[in-house]
Amino acid sequence: MELKQVTELLLTTDKYDERLDLMEELYWAEYDKELPENEIDDLWTTLINSTSKEEFIAVQKLYSNPEGAMLDFYERVILSLYEKDPFIFIDAFTESPDDGNNVLYIFRNRGFFEDFESERDALLKSNENNETRDKIELFFKLYDSVCHT
Repeated sequence: MELKQVTELLLTTDKYDERLDLMEELYWAEYDKELPENEIDDLWTTLINSTSKEEFIAVQKLYSNPEGAMLDFYERVILSLYEKDPFIFIDAFTESPDDGNNVLYIFRNRGFFEDFESERDALLKSNENNETRDKIELFFKLYDSVCHT
């Protein structure tokens, strides 16, 4: 399916399962034609309104689409989703480490964290759930490893 077709369907569905299927289809879409600016804006709004771990996983996966298309766009969406809810983002990251590890490079290359240790500590301080705390520790440990490669 072409990117335009997938985007149009994604914008019109309100069913969660269909939305996830279409986000998966975005990964495989044919990116040979550029979307008009208004459709890119619509796609941005749709992706940035993701609220579940599964949707965050699907967006993280888009960064490594087979055609390597729209990387800058997907980078900005991914960083915005982290800003929107770092806990869901990190949960999604640890659920799907193959896709998640690729996105660590976005944080590094964009200089997203001025002080990742302070960011980590703030997230740890605001959450007492041991499982979540372990995921936060893992995310920042892997981030630190990527920064030193």
